[in-house]
Amino acid sequence: MHKVKGTKVLTNKLLPRSTLMTLLGAFLMVMIPHYANISLWISGLSIGVIVWRFLVFKGLVIYPGAKIKTCLVTVSIACFYLIYRHQYSVETAVAFFVLAVSLKLIEVRFTKDCYLFVFILLYLAASQFLFSQTFLTTIYQIISAFVVLSVLFSLHKGSLKISFKRRTAALLKTVMVAVPLVVAIFMFFPRIAPLWSIPLASGKAYTGISDSMSPGQIAELTQSSERAFRVSFSTEIPPKNQLYWRGLELDRLEGDTWRSSETIPQSFLGKLNEGRLFDTKSSNSYDILIEPTDRKWAYALANSMVASSNIYIGDSGYTRFKNNVIQPTQYRLSYSNDFSAVPLKGERLSLSSPYFKKYLQLPKAGNPATRRFVNELQLRFSSSAALIQHLMTYFREQPFHYTLRPPLTSDQFFDEFLFNTQRGFCSHYAGSLVYMLRLAGIPSRVVIGYQGGEFNEQENYLIVHQYDAHAWVEAWQEGAGWVRYDPTAMVAPSRVEMGLEEAVKEEGSFLSGSALSAARYNNIEFIRWMRLNIDSMNYNWQKWVVGYDGQTQNNLLSQWFGRISFQSLALIMAILGGVIVLFAFFVLGASKKQQPVDKVVLEFERFCKSTEKFGVKREVGETPAQFSDRLIGHFPQLKDSLNHFINCFYLLQYGRGVGDEHKKSSLISGMRIQARALAKEMLKETKKGKRAE
Repeated sequence: MHKVKGTKVLTNKLLPRSTLMTLLGAFLMVMIPHYANISLWISGLSIGVIVWRFLVFKGLVIYPGAKIKTCLVTVSIACFYLIYRHQYSVETAVAFFVLAVSLKLIEVRFTKDCYLFVFILLYLAASQFLFSQTFLTTIYQIISAFVVLSVLFSLHKGSLKISFKRRTAALLKTVMVAVPLVVAIFMFFPRIAPLWSIPLASGKAYTGISDSMSPGQIAELTQSSERAFRVSFSTEIPPKNQLYWRGLELDRLEGDTWRSSETIPQSFLGKLNEGRLFDTKSSNSYDILIEPTDRKWAYALANSMVASSNIYIGDSGYTRFKNNVIQPTQYRLSYSNDFSAVPLKGERLSLSSPYFKKYLQLPKAGNPATRRFVNELQLRFSSSAALIQHLMTYFREQPFHYTLRPPLTSDQFFDEFLFNTQRGFCSHYAGSLVYMLRLAGIPSRVVIGYQGGEFNEQENYLIVHQYDAHAWVEAWQEGAGWVRYDPTAMVAPSRVEMGLEEAVKEEGSFLSGSALSAARYNNIEFIRWMRLNIDSMNYNWQKWVVGYDGQTQNNLLSQWFGRISFQSLALIMAILGGVIVLFAFFVLGASKKQQPVDKVVLEFERFCKSTEKFGVKREVGETPAQFSDRLIGHFPQLKDSLNHFINCFYLLQYGRGVGDEHKKSSLISGMRIQARALAKEMLKETKKGKRAE
C-alpha cells in the first residue's frame, strides 16, 4: 500500500503538461514590457529559461540537478552585482525581481509551486506601472492578469466537472459584482494622502532640454517626437506666436557654449508634494501635465503666477518644482494677457547695478569682425531700443537661412555664422543676438524652453513635443523690464506662427531621424487622427484616473452633491456599499436557488477527496461501483462497509420510494458519518502498513 501511495502522490502533484505550456505563455506575456527597462542579458536569460523548459517538455533535454541550479543562481547574482552595483533606482529593483522570477521558473514542477508562481507573476505585472501608467499599458496588464489566471483554470479544468459555458457565466456574474464595487470604492472612498511618501526616481535617461546650449544642440532635440507636456487653458488658447514656454536662462558664455549659473536648492528625502491646485482670482489660467524630466524646471508663460502647491517662483524669476519631476505631474498657473515683457517685481534698477553683471559677461577676446560690427552700430544708435530693433531688422533683411542641418563652424563661431555661413537653428540666432547685445552693453540672456504646441481638437488642449524646443532672447529695457526678442521669427516666421514642421518643409528634415514616429506622417489625415485620439485617451486617463487625488474627488463630489464633509462622504460610501452588497447577494444567490446543490453527490465527492490522501484517486469516467471495487482491493477488510456506503449512495441518488424529506436527510447524515468512519479506518490501515514495512 505504501508503494501505491508514493507513486500516486508524486503523479498527482506534478504539473500537468497542458498547464506548463499555459504557464510559459503567461510568463512571456508578463515579461515582454519589462524587457525595455532591464539589461539585455537578463532578458536573454528569461527567454532562455522559457526555451529550456520547452525543451524539457519535449523530452530533448533533462531536468538539471541541484549543482547546476546552484551554479546558475550564483553566476546570475554575480553578473547582476557587477552591472548594477552603483545603480540605485526603480530599474535596479525591477531588474532583480525579473531575474529572481526567471530563475524561479526553473523550480516550478509541482502544482504547489504553480500556485505561488501565479501570484508572483501578478505582482510582476503590476510593477510595470512604475514605468508607464498609460491607458494602453493598463489594458495590456489587465489582459496579462487574465492570461496568468488562466493558468489556474488550466490546472483545475480536469478536476472540476463543470462545463466551460457554466464557468464563463459564473465568471461574468462575479465581474458584474466586482466592477461596480471597485468603481464605487475608487470614486467615493476618501483619498487620504500618505503621512510619508518616498520619491522613487528612475535611472533611465530623460529626453528634454539641458542647462547648456551649443550650436546645433537643440537641433538634435528636434528629432524627437516625444511629448514634453500638455496644456489645457481655462479660456481660449492664446495665439501660437505668443506661446513661449520659459524654462531657464543661459547667462554665461564659454567659447561658443551658453550655460546657466542658476543654483537650484537640492531636494532632501521626504514627503512627495502631490500638488494641490488653487482657485485663482484671474479668469485666465492653465493646467500643465508635464512628463518626467528628473529636473525641477517647470515651464510657464511670461507673467504667470503660481496657482498650485508643488511649484514656486525662484530667485531667477522662473517657475520651479519643489521636487524633481520623476512622474507625470500636474501644476497650475494664472496669467495676464501680456506675454512679451517680464517685469522684475516692480524693482527699479540702474544699469550700474551688480544685478546686471552676469548679463554682461563675455570672453575678453575673440570674434573680431562681430566686435567691429557692434562698435559701428553703437556710433549710429544712441538708444538701446533702436540698436536692438536694427539688429532684428538685420536678421530679417540679410540672407539668413533657417535649417536643422547647419554647417560646421570654426573657433570664431559668431564671426563665421553672422558674416559667412548665415545658416543655422534657433540656438545660433539667439546666441548671436545676445553676444552682440552684450558687446553693446545691453544686459541680455538666452532663454530656452519650448515654443508653440500642437492643438488637439478632440479635447481642446495643446501638446508640446520635444521638437518644439526653442531658444530666444530677453533683453533689459528701462521701465519695461525683461523684454522678449526672437531673431528666429525674423528669419523664419513660419517657425513661430505654424511650427517646426512647416518651417523646414522644403528642407525635408522634420523628424528625418525618426522614421517610425507617427508625428512624421501628419500629412496623412488618418494617422494624425489616430495619434491625437490615442493621446486624448491617455490624457484623460492620466488626468482623471491616475491623477484622481483628494482635491479632484472633492471637486467632483461638490458638483454632484454640493459642499460635502468627511462624514457625508463616509455615509455615501456606506449606502453605496450596502446597495452593492445587496446586488451581489441577489446576483450570486439567484444562481444557487435556480441550481440547488445535490447533497448526495456532494457527500460522495467529499469522500472521494479524502481517499486521495491515501494514494487512491477516482479516475475520470470511473463509476462509483468501480471506484468502490478498487478501494476494496487496497482495503479488503473494509469490504462490507464500502459496499454499504455505495449502496446507500445509489439508493439516495437513483432509488425510488426513499420516503419524505426528513427520512432522506437522515440517510444523508448517516452517509456522511459512515464516510468519515471509512476515512479514519483507511488512515489506520495505512499507518499499519507503514510500520509493517
